[in-house]
Amino acid sequence: IISQLESMRRQESGPYACRDYFNQQRSDSKECQFGTPTPLQNTKWSNKSSSQQSTPLRPSSRKKMIEWCYQIADQCKFERESIAIAISYLDRFLMTKSGAPALYDRKTFQLVAMTCLYTAIKLFEQEVIDPSIVV
Repeated sequence: IISQLESMRRQESGPYACRDYFNQQRSDSKECQFGTPTPLQNTKWSNKSSSQQSTPLRPSSRKKMIEWCYQIADQCKFERESIAIAISYLDRFLMTKSGAPALYDRKTFQLVAMTCLYTAIKLFEQEVIDPSIVV
């Protein structure tokens, strides 16, 4: 058991580590796939015109999305652990190069969060959620 725990700790401190992506926004860098910071300049974040300034999301946006996920879980009588798994998926995705644009577009962020919730429920719950509930 000790060797398994040590292996898990090594993985969590390596490429699987979940970092504070909100603080990284403030320092004008984003996290790439394997933890290498790259500058945010010259990066297209959404299909908005380049003249529009994107405002980074705040931690309160994440908190509201988590609260919404728990409301869905309570309404559908799903295990709360499924929500924790969904938020873990969300955090890990937002730390990747592919997920960074969602931090600058509220609708994309919500879509990513709903997708993570749907995936976690589909994998870990006895019954699958009807997609019309989350829309």
